[in-house]
Amino acid sequence: MLSETAQGPAQQLGNAWVPVFWEPVSGTGERLMVGVIVSFEGNITAHRIIRDDILEALYGKSSGQPAALIEFALGDLRTIAEHRGLAAIESETSMGLSCLRPRHTQPDSVDDALRTAATMFSSLASIDLVDENDDADAPSQEEQVRHWTVDVREQVVFTRPDFARSFNKAVKFYPDGEPVRFGFINDRAVIHFGVLRPVQQSSSLRDSRARLWELARAQEAANRPHAALLLAVPRSDDPLLGERQRSAILRNQREIEREADDVNIRMRPVMNASAGAQVLLELAS
Repeated sequence: MLSETAQGPAQQLGNAWVPVFWEPVSGTGERLMVGVIVSFEGNITAHRIIRDDILEALYGKSSGQPAALIEFALGDLRTIAEHRGLAAIESETSMGLSCLRPRHTQPDSVDDALRTAATMFSSLASIDLVDENDDADAPSQEEQVRHWTVDVREQVVFTRPDFARSFNKAVKFYPDGEPVRFGFINDRAVIHFGVLRPVQQSSSLRDSRARLWELARAQEAANRPHAALLLAVPRSDDPLLGERQRSAILRNQREIEREADDVNIRMRPVMNASAGAQVLLELAS
């Protein structure tokens, strides 16, 4: 996920951008590219470019803390650039983040600047990586779904603590059948969680189809008022998505939706845990 942390007017600055790096452990010399400061058409913006799953892999449940630190520091660097000019932030530091020299690549847009920056400096930002065979280091589909479920659960339980026991629940629909584990189930709704990832989309599609099949069987046996696949999807305007990725995501999302309609299951695409929690509460309450 790419987050725009701050923006403001810039005076007499050409279109350019500055890569921003972070040294998680001070003194080691190991740095990660985490953001970009962009000057485009007289306006300066600061963007976090490191993916959330990278921070989760490094920090687990505490990933929100470094994410907040990075965004705060990027905002600070943006403010310096606004008042002193983009060139002034070369070698500038804030809370462990440091800037390289400005790059004048003449971007066509802010998105173009971000894509160029990620392509040149960052292996931790996904830019048009649709070649799934080369993505063996990406978290598995199961891991992504588990993280997504946990994120939604935290949001839901904050509002409805009584729903906590309804998550990750295994139920048996037939006396001689095997228990089936669902992301959420209560007397009003049976819900599976899915993730449509920018990379390895074929595995996301297979996983969603399997979950739709289980939801359809659950409806046959239990007939809840609502059966739904809560699908996490990337933002369509995410500048870190290449055109091939963007078109593949839209195509696969439509395919999942058609297959859900065929078995009378609701497919609800959402872009963050807050929206996912809102949908779940709407269906399950």
